[in-house]
Amino acid sequence: MGFMDRLPRRAKRLDEASPEVPQRAKPVDAIPSQAGERDGLPDSWYVPQDGNPDRFVGADGLPTLRLIPYWDRGGEHVLRLCEDGTGLLVGPTDRRLPRAGIYVSQLRGEAHHQAECRAGNFHPGETVRLVREPENPYDRNAVAVYDVTGNYMAAYVNKQKARTLAKLIDSGAEIQAISIRGTRSGVGCHQVAILAASADVLRHVLSPRPAGAPQPVYER
Repeated sequence: MGFMDRLPRRAKRLDEASPEVPQRAKPVDAIPSQAGERDGLPDSWYVPQDGNPDRFVGADGLPTLRLIPYWDRGGEHVLRLCEDGTGLLVGPTDRRLPRAGIYVSQLRGEAHHQAECRAGNFHPGETVRLVREPENPYDRNAVAVYDVTGNYMAAYVNKQKARTLAKLIDSGAEIQAISIRGTRSGVGCHQVAILAASADVLRHVLSPRPAGAPQPVYER
């Protein structure tokens, strides 16, 4: 059972929220960002750059972040990182994430694997497999992403993130990954994003938010 499947009550609450919430939750790939926006969402919804590279590293060494379900205006279910202490979102390109052991990547090349994307289960929260391709003629750091069965390939980790993940995987680090954007088997899938981390970090970001933590910004 995937992470999203364990949240029926939360899903119902968001679906029944006031009309202002889905109107403000703009689909990332459908509406271009304007001044003061990031990924089509207000900049004020995101954790600011405060000059602290270890902002997302807690005293116990684990991230001060959790994954939360998010429904964009187009009705797509995704997972987003949310800061425990503020309820603010964290963008997938935030350079402080690797310091917390978190690696997020929008995949590249889904258009070349449409049949496999449709056949595999890449629904948010589902486990995916990272497969190194050191002999790939286009990128020696290539990291392919398959569904949990290993039978269906979605696409490749983008080159920038692939360099880092390739080094970790080649060093023997046990890196696990889940989908944070995608679709279930049998549904067309045009964009897949993943989050990779060690088992401890992944388990942590998938755990419930701390008691008393501020509501995620888009629920306020």
